[in-house]
Amino acid sequence: MITDATADVVADDAGLSLARVGRLAAIVFLGVFPVFVLVVLFATQRAGRVEGMDLHQFYDAAASIVHGKNPYAGPPTAWGGPYPYPPLPALVSIPLTALPFEVAAFLVMASLVGVALAIPAVLGVRDWRCYGLLLLWPPVISAIQTSNITLWLGLCAALAWRYRDETMKVSGAIGVTLAAKFFLWPLSVWLAATRRLRSAALSLAIGVSCLVVSWAVIGFAGMFDYPAVLRQLDRTVGEDSYTTYIVGLDAGLPSPLARVLWVCIGLAILAAVVGLARRGDERSSFVLAIAASLAMTPIVWLHYFALLLVVVALAQPRLGVAWFVPLAMVVTPGSGHPTPFETAWTLAVACVTVGLAYRASRGDEFRSDQRAPAGAPLTP
Repeated sequence: MITDATADVVADDAGLSLARVGRLAAIVFLGVFPVFVLVVLFATQRAGRVEGMDLHQFYDAAASIVHGKNPYAGPPTAWGGPYPYPPLPALVSIPLTALPFEVAAFLVMASLVGVALAIPAVLGVRDWRCYGLLLLWPPVISAIQTSNITLWLGLCAALAWRYRDETMKVSGAIGVTLAAKFFLWPLSVWLAATRRLRSAALSLAIGVSCLVVSWAVIGFAGMFDYPAVLRQLDRTVGEDSYTTYIVGLDAGLPSPLARVLWVCIGLAILAAVVGLARRGDERSSFVLAIAASLAMTPIVWLHYFALLLVVVALAQPRLGVAWFVPLAMVVTPGSGHPTPFETAWTLAVACVTVGLAYRASRGDEFRSDQRAPAGAPLTP
């Protein structure tokens, strides 16, 4: 006959066993497996099967600058031109030209792993499981693999949030992104909407100044032809993208109507950014400002969604459902003309991620931030 005491002991032992299994599963899936994925990723690059597609553009443009050539010269290519970015990323890449490309690609990929891990650290995430899981996100893997600047933009956005009440720091963080790639401009709108008008104006001034100075360094080569480069880029790869415009085309809408739909959705998100900010909900407004950046850019590839890392880390500093949702982008190709299903699925996953983050950012955990008296320290 089993007594109540015996039953309690058995139940306690079973509970401890399940807890051990859970800890072991977390260590394997969120600790060991991400390391294995990184090893495979770097081994593939070393074997020459992954070439750092975006890094090639920065590296070649930097080499052109070093040799006194115009990085924007030459016939149009599949990317719209020899170099489709503003000069700043190419100038920053000049030290890499002293190295063979394979070595430079390895170092850049390694640095991007560190940048990806730095984003949640800046935003106050202390749960080690989140760090392992983010390295399994397909957008993060794509950003590391292609060696582009998306994760750097994400780190600047994280720094902008952390130092949002320090004018020079927040303005510098956002301004540099505007000069490198005019993508996170909704963050300047967010600054203005949260009544940080000086910071908003300064971020734009820093962005313009960095852009002009970087172009001056190369003798303003290609500056006046750059809009044509962007138009060519949109014509050649605009349909190889994850946007509501493409979803509209896939649904059979005429191009003008699909474009109107895309613009309206972007403006609606931006209006929500302003509305929430004016009501004092800075965290939720910031989450939607990142979403607006993704929604309003005409070309979006898989690695762009690595910016969701800022959204999730800001809204859910401990492991939760939102951290797992981006894993569903495993079916998303980095580029290469996604099917209508892949486009719709990818945007749906992004929307669910933002929705969960938005809901978490408005939860009880963060409401104290909105009630804090002026001058009181805020949480990251």
